[in-house]
Amino acid sequence: MTIVGSKLGSVLVVFSMVWHTAHAQQRQVEFEGSALLSEQLLPTQKFVSEGSENIDVDSETLYSIDLETTIHQDQHSVFIWLEHNRNQPADGVSAWLENTNEDAGTTLDGDDTSRTQLSSLYWRYRFAEQQSEVMVGLAEVSMLLDTNEIANDEVGQFLAAGFVNNPSIDFPDYAPAIRYQGTIPKGDWQWRALLSNAKGLADNQGNYADTFAQIDGSEGVFIALEGQKKLANDTLLTLGSWHNSDTKRYGTYGAWYTQRGAFKLHGRLSQSVSYEHTEDNFDSDKSHFASAVAQYQYQDFVFASGLSYLSNQSRDNDSTITRMAECYVQYHWSENLHTTLSHQWHDGVVNTESPLEAAPQLVANWQEVVTLRMVVHW
Repeated sequence: MTIVGSKLGSVLVVFSMVWHTAHAQQRQVEFEGSALLSEQLLPTQKFVSEGSENIDVDSETLYSIDLETTIHQDQHSVFIWLEHNRNQPADGVSAWLENTNEDAGTTLDGDDTSRTQLSSLYWRYRFAEQQSEVMVGLAEVSMLLDTNEIANDEVGQFLAAGFVNNPSIDFPDYAPAIRYQGTIPKGDWQWRALLSNAKGLADNQGNYADTFAQIDGSEGVFIALEGQKKLANDTLLTLGSWHNSDTKRYGTYGAWYTQRGAFKLHGRLSQSVSYEHTEDNFDSDKSHFASAVAQYQYQDFVFASGLSYLSNQSRDNDSTITRMAECYVQYHWSENLHTTLSHQWHDGVVNTESPLEAAPQLVANWQEVVTLRMVVHW
């Protein structure tokens, strides 16, 4: 057995030992899942680039399936997430405009082929006072920090990158992680501390053995500290900081969320800088991000809209700006079925690795993107 295989086996043994030492109380098992089918197209084409090549962007039909299992026993729980989606076609919308569909291409192997993927497998222990917990295992790190109720889920909410996660934070994707969260009684603060690999499955071409072999920090670590405080009028304030030793960048972020009856509002602000120059962070020496979203629910309809702004400044002081806007209307046919029609606008840099020889970056002038999604969940 190789050293890598031994490490991966050790992780699974630890999960097994922790689970079987829990108290002998009947286990509760919860199954959840969803299936998404989406059609995305450009009603008009407004690309502007340094070259004069014509760009043929095809509409694309994508699908994804998520299966989630949570096993509870006493104060212990184990979460298992299986995921599968179709990778986007080479000339499809999300291949040319990389921010249009956060659900596309998330389960690729080393050959860029879609597969069924174990995206999360972690153990959680909630302490007796129910106000603190620890989590250890494989997880999508962006789901462990900077979370909110209306702009955090590409399946049931916004689809564009500026309204799912914070693009100025150098999150690893699916990576071994440990998170502890607790509360500070005075001041009503909840805080989270997180440590994970700096590189996840996508950075390792979907290879689990290589990903788990890096838990010793050999390829860098991602660390973050976050605090949340409840304010008056159902307002939640979030403040956090992070550091990625692989990308040689760190940053701070803040967010607020509030609810007024059927209205929900959320906003993000963040900045990040490079502390050591590398080839990979040349174009993102300094980054700034801001977004604001609103959601309103009326009977079986949900209406939402959002605006975001991302600025990256290179070491030679060249700036690239990306602006995104998205509006959607969602109708719930039943508690297990909904349809979402969304309209996006993308302005500025929409692809940082354009295949066009004359234009290393693809730029758009408020390019429109229309998406129809059908989601079944259980």
